[in-house]
Amino acid sequence: MKSIFLILLMSLSFVGRTQPPADWGAFMRSFPAKEYGGKKFRVEAAVKVELIDSSADAEIWVRIDRENGKMGFFYNMMDKPIRSSEWKTYSISGRIDKDAKNLVFGGLYHRKAKYYFDDFKLFIETGKDKYQQIVLPNGDFEGDSAETRKTWGYLRDRQGITISLTRREAYSGQQSFCVDASKFVIPKTYGNNDSAGHYAMVNGIKVYYEIYGEGEPLLLLHGNSSSIRLFEKQIPEFSKQFKIIAIDTRGQGKSGEDGRTYTYDLFAEDMSAFLDYLHLDSVNILGWSDGGNTGLIMAMKYPKKVKRLVVMGANVFIDKSVVGKSVFRILNKEKRDLEEDTLYNSKNRLRLIELLLTEPKHNFDELKEIKCPVLVVAGKKDIIKEGHTKAIAAAIQNSTLLIAPGETHYFPSENPKDFNKAAMEFFNKK
Repeated sequence: MKSIFLILLMSLSFVGRTQPPADWGAFMRSFPAKEYGGKKFRVEAAVKVELIDSSADAEIWVRIDRENGKMGFFYNMMDKPIRSSEWKTYSISGRIDKDAKNLVFGGLYHRKAKYYFDDFKLFIETGKDKYQQIVLPNGDFEGDSAETRKTWGYLRDRQGITISLTRREAYSGQQSFCVDASKFVIPKTYGNNDSAGHYAMVNGIKVYYEIYGEGEPLLLLHGNSSSIRLFEKQIPEFSKQFKIIAIDTRGQGKSGEDGRTYTYDLFAEDMSAFLDYLHLDSVNILGWSDGGNTGLIMAMKYPKKVKRLVVMGANVFIDKSVVGKSVFRILNKEKRDLEEDTLYNSKNRLRLIELLLTEPKHNFDELKEIKCPVLVVAGKKDIIKEGHTKAIAAAIQNSTLLIAPGETHYFPSENPKDFNKAAMEFFNKK
């Protein structure tokens, strides 16, 4: 059990990149995959969820651990959260890395609900369109508690969460694996803090925002399919000097939406109306990824409302001169996978993917309308091509360019010390 538990602890950094650590739990098992390198696989499991908190969800996940200690294939269904109260079978397919060591898989659960998992199955390719089922001891949870502890690793010490085998609900056989999080108390985290959180009716929708600190207002705009919590490494530092206003963009986090097509111009329109709601004439803005796109449009269309602007990994239009072909390939594959899914979350994610594939629709000449000081940031290894980032900075009269050596699109979370320092120094310039 000790070895399984240690593997689980290593897994937790990968099973949900943007989930706050205290907000979810996971269980897993590891299968030696060295002899299957290069072959296709499929992991299946039956799942059902009895929701208590409407934002709760479950997922299954798969990760390949490579011989060199790095992660290979990884997918956790965070874009397809499971909320169905009926048993359904879900699957993850992929290819085992050629230098694979272990195939690690299991379940995820997030917030208040009762979660049921059953019949985990692993299939590995034996020929074209032919798969062999691998026998997984106790993959159907028909063993007793001792056998389950031996074959599965999981967190049992989360307050308000009880893990057990149950005969009350089973997809097949006599038992299923039950995670009872009905008494789970969701900890206060950025993006889920009642003492700092507020709602406002803005531009026909209900938006959620949180306020921290005192001083000049600093509006934080997050990236696609994310929320306020994306800035968990920035809020503590910036709130020492600024009044932080962190908002969930429409259709994301806790903010609502009204069915209108997502565009960055619409997001900018929302933010302009939001500042009017707060009676703020002018604010500093930090926008990351999609938030950076919105920030640039705000500076173009509502110049009096933007005092200083920092954009991280932003783009002005979208084509293969902006991002690599692989980005379009990945997004289009996810789009195809979601098109038949009727769940609201899946349809909403589909709309957000469409946004990434088609927006923004501006050009470099329009950036000449920006009069406020702008810090244009990207990582040297950013998903946004360096030439595009440099062109943004060149088109803005009062701009500063920072291409951070060794950094990626996730510079603010992967190296917050250096990112925060650069942003703070810029905001404090006189």
